[in-house]
Amino acid sequence: MTMEEFIDLCILCGCDYTKNIGGIGPVKAFKFIKDEKTIEGVLDMIKKKQSDEDSKKAYIIPDQFLY
Repeated sequence: MTMEEFIDLCILCGCDYTKNIGGIGPVKAFKFIKDEKTIEGVLDMIKKKQSDEDSKKAYIIPDQFLY
């Protein structure tokens, strides 16, 4: 894991500087960063899943998710 991936992992796990994404804890954050490599990739993947009408809305991205 690179330092950039580690920082993105820490942000996804939750920090004092931004709101958390509902439904994502340390295990899911690690898996998502491992698969997508960046926080932008993770957010795109979540948004793509949410746009699929058959998919369950498991993750809630806050309106002001600053990363």
